[in-house]
Amino acid sequence: MLEFLKSAKFKIFLIVICTVMAGSVIAVATVSSSSPITSVVGFAFKPLQKISGFISDKVDWFSMSFESAGAYRDEVERLNQKIAEYENRIASYDDLQHKVETYEAMLGVKELNKDYVLESCNIIGTDSMDLFSSIILDKGSLSDIAINDPVISGNYVVGIVKKVHPNFCVVETILNPDTKISALESKSREIAYVTTTMDFSLKGQCTLSGLSRSSSITPGGIIVTSGIGATYPKGLIIGTVSEVNESPYDLSSYAVIEPGVDISQLEDVFVITQFKGQGTKG
Repeated sequence: MLEFLKSAKFKIFLIVICTVMAGSVIAVATVSSSSPITSVVGFAFKPLQKISGFISDKVDWFSMSFESAGAYRDEVERLNQKIAEYENRIASYDDLQHKVETYEAMLGVKELNKDYVLESCNIIGTDSMDLFSSIILDKGSLSDIAINDPVISGNYVVGIVKKVHPNFCVVETILNPDTKISALESKSREIAYVTTTMDFSLKGQCTLSGLSRSSSITPGGIIVTSGIGATYPKGLIIGTVSEVNESPYDLSSYAVIEPGVDISQLEDVFVITQFKGQGTKG
């Protein structure tokens, strides 16, 4: 290696390198007003300056983007809070509107039946011991509710109170096979009784049983309470006839009834704690 450094070839190589560098200095100096050293350094480091500028621009952009993202996130959070606020207002409005509609319905029933004493109740659950849609209301004996008080939604029959506690009660609905309501068809005035079976109950239907084979009741007929028995006041709507069939067990006929209310969708009801002709409370 030492022999190469001392050789003539290496000395010629050094002379060429020095000549090239000197030429570069002169060339730069002739086209620039800067000093030769400054020009050479600038010439040598110009690519690095470009890279540095590029990186600096990217850092500035990233910094601005980061700040913009933070501002955007804050704005999104503010808008989400506004949305939550408006949703709460809408929910409150809907609840108020529902209450107004409920009390309008109660006033309508009271207007038509001035002898009714009504207690507004919320449905808070179902009776797990009953397979046939018994419901639990949020008021009981402390609100003068008693066994055998009829329960309605608007002017439609829901059922009858079967169990009473101080602060809640259990209602047996018209979809319970134990139900038996004296009823009549509003047009023909034929009297029979409303009940149901397990099969019809599962379909959300009742039956008007005990009709003669020559019954004039047809689909579309309105079935209402007859008032016989003093358990339900007269004229409450039970439902609408959907079909009339002959009984497979005897010479009678029966009508299939679609209840006037969908019990599974109810949120609140009224208990009639008193009406003219009401029987003795149990």
